[in-house]
Amino acid sequence: MMRSLVALASGGLFGAGLLLSGMTDTRRVQGFLDVTGDWDATLGFVLAGAVLPMVLAWRLAAARAAPVLGGAFPPRVTARPDAGLIWGSVLFGAGWGLAGLCPGPALASISFGGMGGVVFLLAMLAGMLLATGLRKGRLRRTQGTTMDIRALTPTYAVSPQITQGDLTAIKAAGYTTIINNRPDGEIPAEIHSAAMQAAAEAMGFTFVVNPVIGGALTMDNVTAQQAAIAAATGPVFAYCASGNRCSVVWALAHAGQMSADDLVGIPARFGYQLDHLRPQLAALAAKG
Repeated sequence: MMRSLVALASGGLFGAGLLLSGMTDTRRVQGFLDVTGDWDATLGFVLAGAVLPMVLAWRLAAARAAPVLGGAFPPRVTARPDAGLIWGSVLFGAGWGLAGLCPGPALASISFGGMGGVVFLLAMLAGMLLATGLRKGRLRRTQGTTMDIRALTPTYAVSPQITQGDLTAIKAAGYTTIINNRPDGEIPAEIHSAAMQAAAEAMGFTFVVNPVIGGALTMDNVTAQQAAIAAATGPVFAYCASGNRCSVVWALAHAGQMSADDLVGIPARFGYQLDHLRPQLAALAAKG
């Protein structure tokens, strides 16, 4: 409840700041972005006023093991910028310059009846859905793959069994570490750990073998998964028969770092039912 109230207050403060600073004034925004024309530099003060408190806030957060209100801090993104990030930023900047709005100010502008903000938000949602569809289509066309990447978090995804033909698509999706949670005894020789590891490492992946036997998961499995996630230099992709075991070890590895509701609820969105883990999650969280 307290977290929700703080989130509500923070959102209200953010929206009020956008309105007060002029970030919802499309003419002022376009004037700030028009550096070769009649440049209006006043929004530079808004930028400085936003960045400086955030620098302080992140420094304070870095000194803490967990947020004051519980849960866990978002994982640090250590992956290098890729083509998707660069081109996405270019498109975002172009749209911002043309419309004079970006997502936050567009939401704030609705509060005073701005139809321009409504149109912008609808177009933005349509663009996001289109981009997601195109990305999935590209992944499925790559090497003929039909795999289903299920991102539990921005830096950890699970999947049913993959083949060597799927590695190119996994690379294109930005993952740098692959964890195999499926024992060789369940699968044909061509997708055994050694074969998959050789192919993955040839493409620059870090490949971790952590077989989880169905119904016989151990704390060694959890510790190994936790270590692999911590050592990763970018997003992690884990696979097993269905993705369920990968979800289970992820949840147990984050006990005490995230709420039990999140650790159970996030995998549930993809059909992985982990309610039976609640007592174990509570016990691990109590141990610290």
